[in-house]
Amino acid sequence: MLRLSRLINRRWILAVAVLVTVFGLSLWWPLPDPLFSKPLSRLLLDQNGQLLSARIATDQQWRFQAVSALPEAYTTSLIQYEDKRFMSHPGVDPLAIVRAFYLNLTAGRIVSGGSTITMQLARIVDGNRARTWWQKLQELHLALRLEMQLSKREILALYAANAPMGGNTVGIEAAAWRYFGRRLNELSWAESALLAVLPNSPSVMHLSRSREQLRHKRDFLLHKLWQNGVLNEQDYRLSLLEPIPDRPKPWPALAGHLLDRLSQEYPDQAVFHTEIDRRLTEKIEFILQQHSQRLGALGINNLALIVVDNATLQVKAYFGNTPFSQRPEFAPYVDIASQPRSSGSTLKPFLYASMLDSGDITPLMLIPDIPTAYGSYQPTNYDESYRGAVSARKALTASLNIPSVRMLDQYSYQAFYEQLKQMGFSHLFRTPEEYGLSLILGGAEVSLVDLTAAYANLSRQAQSAQSIVQQSLKYGQAVPADGGQLPLSQGAAWLTLEALSDVTRPGLHKMHRLFAGSAKVAWKTGTSYGLRDGWAIGTTRDVTVGVWTGNANGEGRPLLTGTSAAAPLLFDTLNIIAAGGWPETPDAALRSIQVCRDNGFLPKFDCPRQTLLIPLAARFEKVSPHHFQVAVDRVSGLRTSRDCDAAGEVISKTFFQLPPSQAVYYRISHPDYTPVPDFDPVCLPDRRVLKGDFEITYPGAGQLISLPKYLNGQRGEVVLRASAKKDAARLYWHLDKHYLGTTRTFHELAVTLAEGEHRLRLVDEQGVWQQVTFSVVR
Repeated sequence: MLRLSRLINRRWILAVAVLVTVFGLSLWWPLPDPLFSKPLSRLLLDQNGQLLSARIATDQQWRFQAVSALPEAYTTSLIQYEDKRFMSHPGVDPLAIVRAFYLNLTAGRIVSGGSTITMQLARIVDGNRARTWWQKLQELHLALRLEMQLSKREILALYAANAPMGGNTVGIEAAAWRYFGRRLNELSWAESALLAVLPNSPSVMHLSRSREQLRHKRDFLLHKLWQNGVLNEQDYRLSLLEPIPDRPKPWPALAGHLLDRLSQEYPDQAVFHTEIDRRLTEKIEFILQQHSQRLGALGINNLALIVVDNATLQVKAYFGNTPFSQRPEFAPYVDIASQPRSSGSTLKPFLYASMLDSGDITPLMLIPDIPTAYGSYQPTNYDESYRGAVSARKALTASLNIPSVRMLDQYSYQAFYEQLKQMGFSHLFRTPEEYGLSLILGGAEVSLVDLTAAYANLSRQAQSAQSIVQQSLKYGQAVPADGGQLPLSQGAAWLTLEALSDVTRPGLHKMHRLFAGSAKVAWKTGTSYGLRDGWAIGTTRDVTVGVWTGNANGEGRPLLTGTSAAAPLLFDTLNIIAAGGWPETPDAALRSIQVCRDNGFLPKFDCPRQTLLIPLAARFEKVSPHHFQVAVDRVSGLRTSRDCDAAGEVISKTFFQLPPSQAVYYRISHPDYTPVPDFDPVCLPDRRVLKGDFEITYPGAGQLISLPKYLNGQRGEVVLRASAKKDAARLYWHLDKHYLGTTRTFHELAVTLAEGEHRLRLVDEQGVWQQVTFSVVR
């Protein structure tokens, strides 16, 4: 029997040893990774880490990402209230358990649980299941595992991030924003104490019904902190005076569209740290609301605005869509700033800069502004008028459509399309041929995001001696991939900005030149076909502001233009930014050339000259086609010939002479325009050696004409046009060898044409003729 007893005791000892060993090893069994896999709320933070906007987690809980370090006020309050021996026990506090058992026994009911912070964390990890003895043992085991594998600081951080805080608020950081509208590390001792007592009974966090109960719990903890010497008497008394919040704070709602977009682009990221300036954003929001009311009364219901730091391409303010009303038809939740819209005239500066670099133009070179047709495509200016010829710079600053289309035709829309791609315009989804020449007049699809980035890059290039890398807009740590080299030189970029700084500003803003301290701004507007989009983009040395106005559903409105709708908002925004400064003149990237003052071409004969700047590498080689040296009688001033110079009164004189199709419009706005004088009647040459003082303006040589078709099925007429040097000139019209008639002053004839090739000939009173061949297609 003694031997049997010893054998049994050994087996018991062995069994206990095995159990102890297994239990000890089980404490090192790896914890779930991650410990919590529940969805997190999406947060957008500003440059100082302040909350700009938040989106509830997919399980409809406000659950924030765990903070890296908890503030002392909260950790001290939590430990003092929940688990005063937290820093010394191994996850289970035997003294607390004995105390709880005694209190529950004497009270006849459960009044204390004896759970440590680690045990409460274990319960949260286990899903807050129903309390049973078996469940309690499992929580004890998990608590010991947590203590063995995690530091005290990590346990506190996990508990604070996942503890229930009343309603659908989970975690201390979410609670700090929910109840106090501030970050956790900005809370007072009284506020930290209130949050420390909440997980003990989160159901009482009903701010309207449980205020006294909450106050009692908080004040009890504050008294405990004072007794233990954590708070001095003054801090304690002041903390007691702090009120309990009467209702949850509304979540911040700044740049919400950006948060939604970043959440889609980075689905695995919960917190987005940006460089957005909160104070600036709040100021702009006030301005936006004012302009939204102004434009909403005109049927313009949506606004979008972006502010960018040029040096870093970081977004400083983002308003993806500010609707006139939150009604569904105004699409308040759509991020319009990132959506493609018609570009209007906003791409003209990039064509201007490209042509300066290629040597196709100088700033003063004249571009025809006359009735123009490319097949059935007939561009018109915004005011439906013609100026005959304007400088390339004037065409840009006045945003004239016809000269811009002619410039693009000269430069090649295929080449310009490729450059736009290199500049970061990501919404061009069609082929260059599908866009054609309309690429420069709103045929392209651009977003406010891409457009603002392109203008910011233009400003950056104007300040950099090296070719910069094209960059997209950046949102803090969310940084898109960079593109290739920006296809513009520093000189061209600076000259383009200098030209855009002369654009007349809207309303009272046009008086900026009267004030010495007024900031210099390069800016451009754009209006899409049908008055559906109004753009305004402005850039200085430091910032770029992009504005879009319109309707989310694409409806047009009579006053929906870049100048009247978007530009006032642009300059109101620039005024509060106070972004002064202008890129310094890049002397090393520019060179001086002499051109004819009248037309910006290289000098010919003795034309009046002017010095201007062009990009250093540009090779402009176009000699003036508009200056002619003519023999003139000194006395009469009439044109003559050296053969008629019997008295030695003939001199050579240089004249600036535009083609008749341009001169007829040009002289209206240039009263000093002096055409070549008429011939002296006593010394007439054979006028047929000249090209005459007239020009066929429509149709052009080789042009294809598509006839309009009326509702009754009949084909419409074609209006043939010509221009003459003199208003009183008489022209004789012939079509396919058939005489059509005569015109005087207004040289237009409407004719019905059959399909096929036709030949138009015009003859003046001296018998000089001009002829073009064109075709009519159905």
